[in-house]
Amino acid sequence: MTITIDEISEFMSTELAIDMTEVDQTTPLFSTGMIDSFSLITLVVFLETRCNFRMPPLDVNLDNLDSIEKIISYLDRVTGQD
Repeated sequence: MTITIDEISEFMSTELAIDMTEVDQTTPLFSTGMIDSFSLITLVVFLETRCNFRMPPLDVNLDNLDSIEKIISYLDRVTGQD
């Protein structure tokens, strides 16, 4: 199941209370402190539920989750979407 940039942005805005007005696809999320460790777990649960897969603990890292662009790229790889 695919997920869109808009869906991720909407989730971050409504559920994580992030002001998305200055966030684009490449804005660092976790490394800038925009998302903390608790919000990161909430985001992971959302992605797992929405995309119907289980994220291995070793995949929860900045390379896969530090921007919307990285999240989409990671999900494309692990769920077989292109």
